Amino acid sequence: MDNQKKEGVSVKEIEEFTKKHRFEVFFCLEFIFACFFSFVFFGPAWAVIFAAIGGILGVVFHTKVEVMCRKVLNYIFSQEEMTQLVLGIVGIILAIFLPPLIFLKLGLHGGKDLHRMSMGSFSNREK
Repeated sequence: MDNQKKEGVSVKEIEEFTKKHRFEVFFCLEFIFACFFSFVFFGPAWAVIFAAIGGILGVVFHTKVEVMCRKVLNYIFSQEEMTQLVLGIVGIILAIFLPPLIFLKLGLHGGKDLHRMSMGSFSNREK
């Protein structure tokens, strides 16, 4: 029995992980690129402003945002694997060239989920 310490991760392990967690990998890359290129091209102020606008719109129009998100995700999941890969790459390209758009999307999701969670907590207090 060999007790040698294994260093690093093999390419095969990375491929298996990305196949299993494809969407998580693309979303994480999208957020990392949006953060970095927001500093490079636009400055952090625009990221904060767009995230705040998205948060406000997400709270106010929570049902419309949720319906839109469900339609987009249903469309993506109904596509074949190669088309999903292309759509993920398009998302990463948008994160590079239009980072405030990614922060707007994050704000929309955050506002929608904040509204849902607060209404769930409020209805639990009433009981």
